[in-house]
Amino acid sequence: MAVSCDRNPYHKPVSDISVSVEMVPFHTDIQDLGTTPTAEKYVALQQKYGEFLSLYLQDIRRTMMIADSVPDVVVAQQFVHDEWMAELFRLGDSVLLANKSVLVSKIEHAFQYYKYYFPNKELPKLYTMISGVNYSMLIDSGCVAIGLDKYLGSQCSFYNSVNMESYIRRNLNPEKIPADLMRAVAEGEFSGAFEEDYLLAGMIQCGRYQYFMKCMLPDEPDTLLWGFTKKQLDFCEQSEGEFWKFFIGTDNVLFSTDRMVQKRFLDDGPFTVVFTKDSPARIGQWLGYKIVESYMKNNPQVTLEDLFSIQSSKEIMSKAKYNPK
Repeated sequence: MAVSCDRNPYHKPVSDISVSVEMVPFHTDIQDLGTTPTAEKYVALQQKYGEFLSLYLQDIRRTMMIADSVPDVVVAQQFVHDEWMAELFRLGDSVLLANKSVLVSKIEHAFQYYKYYFPNKELPKLYTMISGVNYSMLIDSGCVAIGLDKYLGSQCSFYNSVNMESYIRRNLNPEKIPADLMRAVAEGEFSGAFEEDYLLAGMIQCGRYQYFMKCMLPDEPDTLLWGFTKKQLDFCEQSEGEFWKFFIGTDNVLFSTDRMVQKRFLDDGPFTVVFTKDSPARIGQWLGYKIVESYMKNNPQVTLEDLFSIQSSKEIMSKAKYNPK
């Protein structure tokens, strides 16, 4: 009898699940429309992309401060002829050409897991776009658009020229796309928040998203899934107990509804201010993931679909038996 040596609990039998991924080059269609704008091309893109085209062009209007009275085809024309944007289109094409085969393979594997856990759900359509470095992922009904200009490589001179913070820049690499995509899929499919609106609920909600990512991408390193350096990840693992002592020992912080308090522990940044500079930001999300992971380990009958159907963070917290040392 053959005995499996696979110790990764997130591995599942997905090899027989058939999945085909196409990254539709929306950015190329927009560039073509802007280069030679015609009413016929615009109508064809409306038919091809539906409401997403309007959503995208509306955002471009805001980015470039173009009046609502300007026709959409002229918006596209101004966008692609802007010198700054033209360079982003060029760099985005280069990144896609160099990485597409690897990305498609990893994304297809992730979607095999998605169909394993959610066999009745449709896969989202995937588009590639240039957003003026505004979006890594843009979620719309039934689709996710990947902002190529947010994955040009951490050493890209373009990012240096706009004085981008180093903690942001280090994650702007093409290998980060599968992790960011699956986070976007989770947020798009399971956008319903908990009944509670305090910090702990936000931590556990983010923890659900991160647990989903881990299930979809069981072979990706945690540094990529989190966007942490190895040193930061090690710091988290070594300090988990101390982090939790802070949260349960600080008056009302876990149940704070103050948005500034929540941002302090859930949003990105160079580090978490109340801890040392060796800590990453988003410590609240990291602990939320640990709570969810503990909940799933201690409640093996709960499926991933069940996890996202729970409406109260109290239920997860009470059954997680979370008690880090």
